[in-house]
Amino acid sequence: MALSHLNQALVLRDQVLQGLPVRLRSHYLTRRDLVALAQIERELRSTTEQPPVLAPSAERVAVRPASDRLLVGEDPTIRGLLEGIRKVGRTDATVLVLGESGTGKELIAEALHEASARRDAPLVKVNCGALVESLLLSELFGHEKGAFTGAVARKRGRFEMAEGGTLFLDEIGDISPATQVALLRVLQERTYERVGGTTPLRANVRIVAATHRDLRGMVERGEFRQDLYFRLSGLVLNVPALRSRLGDLPRLARHLLGRIAAERNEAPRQLSAEALALLARHRWPGNVRELDNALRAASLFAEGTTIEASDLTEHIEALRALGPREVPAAMRSSLIPPSVGSESTEEPAGDDEAPLSGEALAGETSDATETIYA
Repeated sequence: MALSHLNQALVLRDQVLQGLPVRLRSHYLTRRDLVALAQIERELRSTTEQPPVLAPSAERVAVRPASDRLLVGEDPTIRGLLEGIRKVGRTDATVLVLGESGTGKELIAEALHEASARRDAPLVKVNCGALVESLLLSELFGHEKGAFTGAVARKRGRFEMAEGGTLFLDEIGDISPATQVALLRVLQERTYERVGGTTPLRANVRIVAATHRDLRGMVERGEFRQDLYFRLSGLVLNVPALRSRLGDLPRLARHLLGRIAAERNEAPRQLSAEALALLARHRWPGNVRELDNALRAASLFAEGTTIEASDLTEHIEALRALGPREVPAAMRSSLIPPSVGSESTEEPAGDDEAPLSGEALAGETSDATETIYA
């Protein structure tokens, strides 16, 4: 019964946090009642030895039934993204996933694959930015024996390995002009040849591409083929940066800490209110990947089951400049967050701190482009 009430309180806290402007969220988390709630959570969980509260099932989409790789969030941008995955996943259309590094673009590709009729066939992944042109062509299309020095046997390419399934092309913005031409042909004709070969092979795969680059800007600068861009961007999914959905930070941190504890076969650690407030002040240029790395490091050095703000500032360089900062007593006892107008020294909110919309925006890039969420 106690855990049930605690879970309800935590969900309510996270919902209120989500509705606040970004610059006020750290103040909200230092209220006296929320600090007490965090203390109750730590004590109750240490007694019951149960895992941390995860977001309700409506807020999570499992990539695979037995996987702990989940899309966690209640922010409107995440809800819009999840709805886009459900709609787009059922089709065989090519999808372009856009987002900063570390936002989870590969996870979106996995979710699209699981939502499709191809889920029982392979999902094959290629990091296009990790290979030079000659190796990438061979990796994608395979090669015949003797096609080049060192080609001592025929090799199947990723297109062939993904037959009947999904091919995920990560960092598509990094491919060379020659690779762009070869990929355009596959998208247009659905056929290809192995490097050094002449026999056409059928490409029965669904393409999901991803990049952190501004492909439209690259097209305007002549760095990326316009015809390939239009082929790739028929359906676009945008993955939000972590700093634009800090209301999801508490539940996301709980999920990551639970996963980290499961990997290490240890009891999950909790974040103190001060530690959570500190995390909310960071800009997270590395997004969820950076948060995961920070929590992994802090959980190694934390004494006991609680990660304090000092564990973050002492062992994580990116957070060192933010603190430690003592939480003022007036801030803890405040019943409502400070008004924007009362903070005369505070910088105005940036564009990323404006209210976010979960509505779909269609036709933003071209007549052939449908943006599932923005």
